[in-house]
Amino acid sequence: MSHPVTAVVDNGIDKVDALHYETNEVGSDHDQEKGDTVSDSGIQKDIDAGIDPVYLKRLQRKIDFRLIPVLSLMYAISLIDRTNLAIARAANNNHMDKELGLDINNNNNNRYSIITLVFFVPYIIFEIPSQIGLRKFGARIWLGSAVLLWGIVMLSMGWANSWSTLAAQRAILGLFESALFPGAAYLISCWYPRKDIGVRTSIFYITAAVAGSFAKPLGYCFSLLDGKRGLSGWRWLFIFYGALTIIIAVIGYIFIIDFPDKANYLDEEEKRIVALRIQRDRADAKPDPLTASKVFKYMCLWQPWLFAIMFMSTTTATYSLAYFLPTILAQMGFNNIESMMLGTPAYFWAIFPAIICGKIADKYRGTRAFMVMFNAACILIGTGMYAKLPASQKNARFAGIFLAVGGGNSNVPLVISWQATSIRAQSKRGYVSALSVAFGGVGGILGSALFFQKEAKKGFPTGINVTLALNALTFVIAGSLYVYMRIMNRKADKGEVVIEDNEDFRYQP
Repeated sequence: MSHPVTAVVDNGIDKVDALHYETNEVGSDHDQEKGDTVSDSGIQKDIDAGIDPVYLKRLQRKIDFRLIPVLSLMYAISLIDRTNLAIARAANNNHMDKELGLDINNNNNNRYSIITLVFFVPYIIFEIPSQIGLRKFGARIWLGSAVLLWGIVMLSMGWANSWSTLAAQRAILGLFESALFPGAAYLISCWYPRKDIGVRTSIFYITAAVAGSFAKPLGYCFSLLDGKRGLSGWRWLFIFYGALTIIIAVIGYIFIIDFPDKANYLDEEEKRIVALRIQRDRADAKPDPLTASKVFKYMCLWQPWLFAIMFMSTTTATYSLAYFLPTILAQMGFNNIESMMLGTPAYFWAIFPAIICGKIADKYRGTRAFMVMFNAACILIGTGMYAKLPASQKNARFAGIFLAVGGGNSNVPLVISWQATSIRAQSKRGYVSALSVAFGGVGGILGSALFFQKEAKKGFPTGINVTLALNALTFVIAGSLYVYMRIMNRKADKGEVVIEDNEDFRYQP
């Protein structure tokens, strides 16, 4: 058994233990004298005890500015590259349909749906393996290389000569993109204590989503090159986005920061403070590798599957809008240019519910479930409005898109951050993030495959009804998890159960 090594640390910590983290032990007689609750398990109620608030705020800002913007930029191009297919298809009055044979049988075929959903097959399969590579090679190399490789694939899509070629390129795109989102979510959770995860995950995601919404007007600009050098507008769209992705990969190589124990831009004192806060919060500051035996162990737990189902239900709504919003807007009576442009304002609106809900979930204990339930209700109401109201109520249907986009893009980071606050051990955190995002890929398949082209004139009733049913299920699961977590916390307070193998760990429902 190892023991903490006490040292006085200047520049922000007033006689706080500087610890080795070979075990989960943390704390000292000094901590006890300050009135903090420090247990043998390492968790304590006031994780910032003894740390100068001004110094801590400066350190947090330093981490935020290095971590969140570059991850948001990389994920923004990820969202654009996986969903710009809809923009390319709508460009120049669906010229892509004619060139690749997507319009055979008067569009009564599923070729477009196949092209969209094949992306998600490798995306799902390689989510969990990608987390193993992330820890082995580091975030800078692993994530930067993934972005570079799919940028090359995106560039090559500008020269696809058949729908099957484009489908194959989309499958390869899914393989490389599988590394980014679970890796980014895992990386954020390794840097921040639980009380800081929700709002930062929301800022990371919604910033990327809003930046990604510019894909539509930018795509329209690229499509104006139609006919230049003998290439159609949709081809120029893929070429420019591929080149932009490669540039962002280079930015990622330069600026992305690694895990706290490998972060060269922090000095030793700053690293120690980051580790100390994590240790006090959940006693898992020390990295532990994700192995096959641990994966099988974690697969037997039922709670991560419920978070994965909620994430799948949410992404069914977000992906269906990403892929079919131009078509839905066209059915409302908007022209070709309007249907490409009018999806962007809804994503700007999503900033407000996403960040507000993230802040509430972090600041007020016991509100994470309610925030998820609220946004699931927004998806249900919004989807019902834009899909079920009569054609004469055009303004109300358009308002429904804002509700659905806001609810869906708020719940994506809320579900991810909630599951991150409900577990201990870095290996488990990596597994659960990958599992949830893999199920998000299943949501992408549902959002692609169930919106049948032959049902477009009817308003995609199959896809809409499945979206409604799944998000009603999210509402029920979130409420059930809230009740379960409150019961388990009460039992843990009485000493009847131990949560996450730590007697002082408590859920944050």
